[in-house]
Amino acid sequence: MNNSYQIIDLRDKKIFTTGDAVQEAGLGWEVDSGDVQLETYRAQTGKFEWQKLENHKGVYRKDSGDALGQCIVGKGFQLVQNTEAFRCFDRILSSSQAQFVSGGYFHNGSSVFLQCKLPYEARLRNGDTTERYLLIAQGHCGQQSLTARFTHIRPVCSNTLYAALRDSYHSYSIKHTKNWEQKLGKAVEFMKKGLIHLGKVEEQFNKFSSIHLSEQEQINFLKLAYERQITEDLSDWRKWAKIEPIFLDARGKQYSEGTLWHPFNVLTEYEDHHATVNNMGGKSSTRRSPEVIQGMRSVRSLFHNPVVNRKSEAFQLATKVASGQISLRTGSPRKSLMSTISGAVGLNLL
Repeated sequence: MNNSYQIIDLRDKKIFTTGDAVQEAGLGWEVDSGDVQLETYRAQTGKFEWQKLENHKGVYRKDSGDALGQCIVGKGFQLVQNTEAFRCFDRILSSSQAQFVSGGYFHNGSSVFLQCKLPYEARLRNGDTTERYLLIAQGHCGQQSLTARFTHIRPVCSNTLYAALRDSYHSYSIKHTKNWEQKLGKAVEFMKKGLIHLGKVEEQFNKFSSIHLSEQEQINFLKLAYERQITEDLSDWRKWAKIEPIFLDARGKQYSEGTLWHPFNVLTEYEDHHATVNNMGGKSSTRRSPEVIQGMRSVRSLFHNPVVNRKSEAFQLATKVASGQISLRTGSPRKSLMSTISGAVGLNLL
């Protein structure tokens, strides 16, 4: 049960209210906490005994009674019900007619999420388009904060694009502590400012699509994005065997070929649709259907920390190339991309 997950596609249901989205995504249940006991062995009596852990508790779903997660939460951990967490949608978007597009849970409910599409489509100057989304997710077991995050999705290829500008308002996280409700108001105001930030991101996308690169420069971008030396022979880069087919025939290449927009989207397509997905429960012999793998990849594209960071770093790299700070011909010295990213908080669910 701990590895069970449910992802519901809400696009065809035309849902515009948070309450309906919560119910349709199967998130209308609540959580509670219970005492935790530790089995110990008493040498004096030669018997096993159960001892209550006074400063810890376990979390479970009230509808099924199933314990959630593999961890035990501390005394200061505060439960936040799904309905309470997802009210952020209404407060951030106010009167916006945002349509809910997906929702569900992972690890039997240890992590939950809802995602809506904002009523705006950014059309780039090259004819390509991106759509705006707001994602809200949280964990019930102390390993994941309540997080709101803006994303972009490129409809022509379903790539999820993450941006990380220095003045970014794209993501905000709140820990499950006793003052979480007080912090919620600050989070809402922060994300409201993020609606303005989205326009800045789309302007960067426009710059990427207008900068023409040679094929070698595009390949050098991918090398730098994956922390390879641009002088490295492609035959020595094992990952290139999987990336090359995408590079040559990327989804939506009619909009991107020959520009900085192309290698940036090759990377996001690889991470979203082709990169290896770890086996469930760590069992190498587990066989999964293509549908299950696709579902796991869609989850990872939204939440998995290494994937989110990789795409955020690629955006930073493209921004530096567009501003002339990095030459893709020489691979001029640069600071670690990880040290330049602000606010790229990940949700590691898988």
